[in-house]
Amino acid sequence: MKTKLLTLAIFAMAIILTVPVYAQVSFGTRHGLAISTLAKTGDLYDNDEMHFSYTGGIFVTAPVKGVFAIQPELNYICKGRSSETSEFIETRYQSRYHYLQIPVLARFNTHLSMTEKTKVYFNVGPYVSTLLKSQNKPENVSDWKDDNYDDVDKDPDFGLILGMGVTFPVNKYTLQADLRYDMGLSKLNYQPDSYRTKALGITIGIIF
Repeated sequence: MKTKLLTLAIFAMAIILTVPVYAQVSFGTRHGLAISTLAKTGDLYDNDEMHFSYTGGIFVTAPVKGVFAIQPELNYICKGRSSETSEFIETRYQSRYHYLQIPVLARFNTHLSMTEKTKVYFNVGPYVSTLLKSQNKPENVSDWKDDNYDDVDKDPDFGLILGMGVTFPVNKYTLQADLRYDMGLSKLNYQPDSYRTKALGITIGIIF
């Protein structure tokens, strides 16, 4: 686990250090709600087993040319499913996966605006994340139990992020409201073969 975390940290630093020194780089932090489930890749419907949790992190936005920018991030996100059965556990249970996630997003800052100072943007890009821990909770039980996986079982999750948002001034600060969809592409251990993570994230951030 420590090796995976170190690898992710080095990857994040490498991305940030490739930003030209002359670029008008901005930093920010984002916090909000993740609504997630486990399902087949691309399955956007029939999702009544949602898991709700906190998500948040930090990001760097570096202009590239014109309205385009690169935005590497370092986030915490918890993904799961509120009720499930499997070949390993016969009773219904909840499951959740705590991830340290690094997306590298291409950001398109549009000329669309709701007011003179409120701007709309779109972003898309891949992410890689390492599993910090996973937990399960059988139905009618109040406490979460950590899964006793070996480090070799804590495979990284790879996926794609699609999103949009708006930036707007509040007093002397610039705030950002962000809506994004995380689509996991990696197989989950101890879950049906077709299951992947997916989450809808709704966050508010501040840009420095």
